[in-house]
This record gives sequence, C-alpha cells and structure tokens, in this order.
Amino acid sequence: MKTLFPKILLGLLGLAFCKTGIEALIDPQAVLAQVGIVLDNASALSSMRAVYGGMHLAFGVFCLYGIFGSPQTPLVLVILYVTGFVIGRLSGILVDGKPNEFVVTWLLTEIASGALAIWALVLVGKAEAKPHYT
Repeated sequence: MKTLFPKILLGLLGLAFCKTGIEALIDPQAVLAQVGIVLDNASALSSMRAVYGGMHLAFGVFCLYGIFGSPQTPLVLVILYVTGFVIGRLSGILVDGKPNEFVVTWLLTEIASGALAIWALVLVGKAEAKPHYT
C-alpha cells in the first residue's frame, strides 16, 4: 500500500489539474468568476486560458504520467506548485485580509495536497532505498 499511495495521489491530483485545465480552456470567465475576477478583454482571457487552462492541463498530464513511471518528479512539481499557491494566498491574507470561503477552501486543499505529496515522496524514497533481491 505504501508504494501504491503515491500513484493514487498522483492520479487524483492529475485528474483535478486536468479538470481545471479543461474548464479554463473552455470558459476561463466561469472559473475565475468564483473569486470575483472579470475577464473583460482578449488579453485577460488568453492569459487565464494559458495559466489556468494550458498549464493546469499540462501539470495534470504530467501527474498522470508519473503513475506509469517514476512518481518522484511529478510529486516534486506538486509540492512546488502548492507551496507557491500557499505562499501567495498567505501573503494575500496578510496584506489584503481574509478572502472568501472559496479561496480559504482552496488554501486548505493546497496545504493538505502539499503535505500528502511530501508524505508520498518520502514513501517513494523509502521504497527505492530497500534492497531488492532476485
């Protein structure tokens, strides 16, 4: 189970990233309306399609790829991704005040995802450190 957990986590995160990516590619305004952002020109729509659409879709595919190969690099990507989001959200709270419930929920989700990804990375390291006898 210990070596299966990282792949399950990457599968779930990969699907979540792909879902966000596809939704943002199709309708970036609907995705960002949840935080009160209005995309009112082609440049804004293009930027959000790139970041929330294309980038999230690529991250999702990379996480799914990690299920079939080595999960280490995709797990590190998840850790870096959520760390960046947590730093950004916490700095926003310090500077701007408490965000809406949607953003707070995502902050907690990102913290939990990061902790789980760290745990999964440790498990992968332990599994690879065990001697393999043939």
